[in-house]
Amino acid sequence: MIGAGGFIGSHLCEKLMNETPHKVFALDVYNDKIKHLLEPDTLPWAGRIQFHRLNIKHDSRLEGLIKIADLVSLCSLLKMQSFFVSDNFSV
Repeated sequence: MIGAGGFIGSHLCEKLMNETPHKVFALDVYNDKIKHLLEPDTLPWAGRIQFHRLNIKHDSRLEGLIKIADLVSLCSLLKMQSFFVSDNFSV
């Protein structure tokens, strides 16, 4: 989950933990909005979510994490649109 610390990503992580058996690699620069999912080891999803603090613009670990994932969700795509697309009207 790229952008797991943002509004959409944090809510999606919470929904995945509460309603599915999936494992989540949560990627972002901040984890304030998902700390409650990460800290308590007694919660039913303990061990199913891993937070990786990284900046997707400058961190070589991103490629390796994407390669081992079954699905990648770009929750930070709207904020990072200018990084991926140079002309917003020709997407």
